[in-house]
Amino acid sequence: MATLDYFRSAMQDLHRNLWEAIKDLNKEQLHFRPLEKGNHIAFMIWHAVRTEDSVVNFVLQKKAPVWNAEGWDKKFGMDPRAQGTGMTAEQAATVRINDLAEFLKYTEKVFQASEVYLNGLKEEDLDSVGDFPYFGKRSVGQVIGGVIIQHNAEHLGEIWYVKGLQGMKGSPI
Repeated sequence: MATLDYFRSAMQDLHRNLWEAIKDLNKEQLHFRPLEKGNHIAFMIWHAVRTEDSVVNFVLQKKAPVWNAEGWDKKFGMDPRAQGTGMTAEQAATVRINDLAEFLKYTEKVFQASEVYLNGLKEEDLDSVGDFPYFGKRSVGQVIGGVIIQHNAEHLGEIWYVKGLQGMKGSPI
């Protein structure tokens, strides 16, 4: 299997698992903070999707993220530039998803944009090295595999863990 085929498959699986992990949660479940200190699921999913949106659109394609281009920051009453990195636990706790259905619409658009981007790449594009904002000199493959897929998989694991702490089923595996 070629690397790009693996990335496409991994990203589709990751998107499906992230979606399934949150789609039926209520506000209380979304905002439960382990020990009143840890990050809640709403923050984790918002951060994961916002990061993917920023990296795929802004960093790799040099265009506005879906978050800004479609006014999702305004719809959710959130900072147009924030995506969670560098926030304190107290700041992260203030992130709210009060309308999960609307957030899932944003999520779907980001996931579609990412998959369209990957489907437009060629295997050799993964070896292209750039000096990317926030990441320095890396290949496109390193950004996709490490910054997007690995990063979001880590947050998916956290989401499953916090669901388990609440007595819900975590990982389907």
